[in-house]
Amino acid sequence: MKTRLLTACVLAGLLGAATAHAAVITPLNRDPAGSGLNDPTAAAPVGGNPGTTVGEQRRIAYQFAADLWGAVLQSNVEIRVAASFQPLACTATSGVLGSAGPWWVFRDFDNAPLAGAWYHSALADAFAGEDLAAGAPAPGDIDISSRFNANLGTPGCLQASGWYYGLDGNTPAGKINFLDVVMHEIGHGLGFSGFLNKTTGALANFDGTPRTDVYTHNAYDNVENKTFDDPAMTDALRATAMKTPGRTVWVGGEVLAQAPIALNPLLQLNATGTLTASYTAFGTAAFGPKVTDANFSGEVVVVNDGAGDTADACEPLAAGTLTGKIAFINRGTCSFEPKTINAAGAGAIGVIIGNVASSGTPGTAPGMAAVTNTATIPAISLNLSDADAFRAASPGINVNMTTIPGRYAGTDPSGRVQLYAPTVVATGSTFSHFDTSHTPNAVMEPAINSDLDANLRLDLTPALYQDEGWALNAGNARIGNCTTNVDVVEEGGLIVGANVQAWSNMCLSTTPDKAAYQACMAAYKDSAIASGVLTGNQGGKVVACAAKITK
Repeated sequence: MKTRLLTACVLAGLLGAATAHAAVITPLNRDPAGSGLNDPTAAAPVGGNPGTTVGEQRRIAYQFAADLWGAVLQSNVEIRVAASFQPLACTATSGVLGSAGPWWVFRDFDNAPLAGAWYHSALADAFAGEDLAAGAPAPGDIDISSRFNANLGTPGCLQASGWYYGLDGNTPAGKINFLDVVMHEIGHGLGFSGFLNKTTGALANFDGTPRTDVYTHNAYDNVENKTFDDPAMTDALRATAMKTPGRTVWVGGEVLAQAPIALNPLLQLNATGTLTASYTAFGTAAFGPKVTDANFSGEVVVVNDGAGDTADACEPLAAGTLTGKIAFINRGTCSFEPKTINAAGAGAIGVIIGNVASSGTPGTAPGMAAVTNTATIPAISLNLSDADAFRAASPGINVNMTTIPGRYAGTDPSGRVQLYAPTVVATGSTFSHFDTSHTPNAVMEPAINSDLDANLRLDLTPALYQDEGWALNAGNARIGNCTTNVDVVEEGGLIVGANVQAWSNMCLSTTPDKAAYQACMAAYKDSAIASGVLTGNQGGKVVACAAKITK
């Protein structure tokens, strides 16, 4: 049984069929000449990406992402991914970076592990050992459809930002890493999305009967203590769980087992004085020092910048007015990092930024992107209700951070990893992402954070795929027939070996001869050793394997 599924998501066990090698993921360029992936605008090579036009750099980065995912996953069936640049919803300060999803979904195919459940096309093909959409007329001959914002960085569309096409993870402050976004969007199409209605809670109904899917099958309501497809779970219960932060979690065994490896210990913000409360659901910043139990303690003072919303710290604050204090700041019209810098200029040692009623998702503590990455003090954020509690009780609040033994950031008290469940449903984001409370930030959170490094770390996403049935390439990376001493993927989502293979493929495809290929790989080796990605011995083995390649 198969059905077409329109693209969505503004993003354990062995496969039944014999799958002994890495998946081949093929990007399909759907852009017309002169635009998007074919943009002829001249560009200087950047971050290891040797392309000399914008379009070429985009194509190289997209192929690099496809090679990373292909190295991690096993399948004997080619995975075809359509890609294009299009104008997507955007304002001067926020916008959709990309969207993607499976083009087809299938159920009850040969070797399907879960009877009656819908599977993403690429995973269904891997189980069946054949292309289940074979013979479908174009454009139905694809597994995943993806698109990216063509207007990013132009007036009216995140105009202070722009794409970064480097392959090295060294994203400049204020830019958005295209490779991270591509990894995120392909990730949705490979299996990181559920097909139920995010508003009503109704299971997917593609053929006249409501049915679960392999992602939703692993979702769990920790209030009802039932999986989402338990017969006792009503549509209303699922809908409530998906808009109650912390209530919707992943129950698959691989994610549960690897959470302590991938996630940081859980920090708790404790308030005393005129407010007595504790909070674990707060957002963290991609700029400044990471908040710890040693650097975030003191009296809370609501700031006053004397203009407009006087507590938004969009204007400089008087020197010395916050010396030794934790500054409480309203979320508002300027970015998070400038607020933090203004507070530091007044002597603050830490910052709490609280949502206001007009915040885009007031019920969720936002992650905070870097602008200049020059902030010198730690900052956290609170959702609207928690922020209102601080406003109502001020002045007279003192706070400190503590670490909760045995707990990890982004999990519930039973150690189950939380899925994104904001109080206001975000159709393209709710449910089909990890929660924003994950620390460090995850590639499959609903926002692309500037501290991601999806070229090297996929956190718990490979484990989630294992829970759905994907088999991983857990051995050493290979260059041609030569085995390196670098694991393709490790528990906790490190993918250094996949990175090695993707670099080798990129160097092969962009150099004219063997000497140039070896020089490209030698440069990669030197950079990887200098940044601690590879050891000296591993780097030596990588270039030794590269020396055996013929072109």
